[in-house]
Amino acid sequence: MKNTEKPTKTDRSGNMIAPGWEGLAAKQRQIIEDGFSSGNALICGGPEGVFFENYEGTKTADPCDPVCRDTIFHLYSMTKVFTVTAVMQLVEKGVLGLDDPAEKFIPEFGNVTVWEDGRARPAVNKITVRMLLTMTSGLSYFLEDPSGKAKELADRWRADIQKGRGWNARRAAAEIASVPLSFEPGEKYLYGLSHDVLGAIVETVSGETLDAYFAKHIFEPLGMKDTFFYQRLPEELKPRLAENTAFESGRYVNIALPPRPVPIPLFDGVDDPEDMSGGSGLVGTTHDFALFLAEMLNPAKGILKRETIENIVAPRLNEAQKRCYNDPNGDPSISGPEHTFALGVRVQDREAASGTGSVGEWGWSGALGTWFFVSPKDRVWFVYMHQHTPALHDAFIAGLRNKFYEILKREPGDTDSSVI
Repeated sequence: MKNTEKPTKTDRSGNMIAPGWEGLAAKQRQIIEDGFSSGNALICGGPEGVFFENYEGTKTADPCDPVCRDTIFHLYSMTKVFTVTAVMQLVEKGVLGLDDPAEKFIPEFGNVTVWEDGRARPAVNKITVRMLLTMTSGLSYFLEDPSGKAKELADRWRADIQKGRGWNARRAAAEIASVPLSFEPGEKYLYGLSHDVLGAIVETVSGETLDAYFAKHIFEPLGMKDTFFYQRLPEELKPRLAENTAFESGRYVNIALPPRPVPIPLFDGVDDPEDMSGGSGLVGTTHDFALFLAEMLNPAKGILKRETIENIVAPRLNEAQKRCYNDPNGDPSISGPEHTFALGVRVQDREAASGTGSVGEWGWSGALGTWFFVSPKDRVWFVYMHQHTPALHDAFIAGLRNKFYEILKREPGDTDSSVI
């Protein structure tokens, strides 16, 4: 179903709420009232453009600093979908193959080890580009470090940054290869630094830094004028950047951001000005991200062929890998029982017990509460952003997503929308 009435701009923030969609805005306000974040942004659309755009609350702890259309958010892991796009552009050009070994581009991956039975042993399988895309490489986010090699890496990296000798994406990837893998490449699924390595591969193959590549081949063609690697955010745009907030003692306060590229305490102080992280480095507006999702639903600008997008979102995990992905203790908005993993994004491959969503819906999220999906079957896309860590997506996304589908399917007909 889709509401057929045109949305109207309601205030200076650029909000557009069509009749019948007020309940979705109420859900946004509830997220703020429940203490998850001081403010948020949500845009939904379809082939003709936006049919819901709403901004609530404040982008910092200052009650006079509202979230609006030009608010810039830290995307963290929603960066990964752009790295996937870059990789698949190079695949389309025939200069990169999904089954190419990582060591072809980063030689240090020719000598990776696996941590097993309390020691490191040489890996049997080669890590491939496909394994990096599907997070089956064995690379982790170092939440555990039994070998001690991740701590050595973090200490070395931190010391080099303090001396003004930052690591670029290529150097970071080479160093990541020195930490033993969590399992034999291809054996399981594990969320980790695979897309940081892919970013380094994009740089090696293209001959461009990742920030320059993204700008030239993705952002500029789509008109994404406010999306940058956080180190490259122009000084004049920094006042528009949202803070990470938390609700403490009856009020919102600004809190520190998680480190990048590895959002765990072990890597505090490793926000490297030289490393363009393909896994977590971008900042941008909700409106910019909406431009990208509109292109993914209805390719018009030609940054990827339609068949390539379909290839990206096709389910990829085998049964053993799915068992690792569908963690019953994990976040149901990402890894619930109806989901599996594709090339860098989750995808719904089964009907949900709740009846929410459609088979083929795909998307991902970020460490500070950002979350998106595209539903090819329903011909809609959805992007939500706020800034709070831990993200706790499982506490609020289900309600927001369920309300969206409840309204969407209320009546027959097509959504009339206003062009982005």
